[in-house]
Amino acid sequence: MKSILNENAFEDEGRKTGYGLWLYLLLFMVAYNGLKAAMGLFQNATLDLVNLIYSLLLVLIATATTVGFFARKRWTPLLFICFFLLNLVYLVYISIALSSKFPEQIDYFSLVRVVVMCIIVIPYMLRSERAKEVFVK
Repeated sequence: MKSILNENAFEDEGRKTGYGLWLYLLLFMVAYNGLKAAMGLFQNATLDLVNLIYSLLLVLIATATTVGFFARKRWTPLLFICFFLLNLVYLVYISIALSSKFPEQIDYFSLVRVVVMCIIVIPYMLRSERAKEVFVK
């Protein structure tokens, strides 16, 4: 609470500082999916080229996002956006590839979930005042 002697004592009362729960949840989601991709790389030696590139990019983006998150780097929101767009592009590609051979095996729930997350996360990272204040270095 600010001092009463300060003339702007009640100006910033509602403003919160720090990461906030939303950013921690996004970091957890990115780190968890990056860890799953890394485990998939080590367990499956027979990945095709698309899955290999996707997994490697996911691990690199997740690692860079985690480091940038705690270092408060200004490019961290861009990495969050890249992560979710990479997931969206990959799922659309897999859905198109599976639709010709196995139309019953398309995971529509995952596709809708990633689209909804992109709709939520991308505008948040681009317009959020908290993200702009936290990631400044």
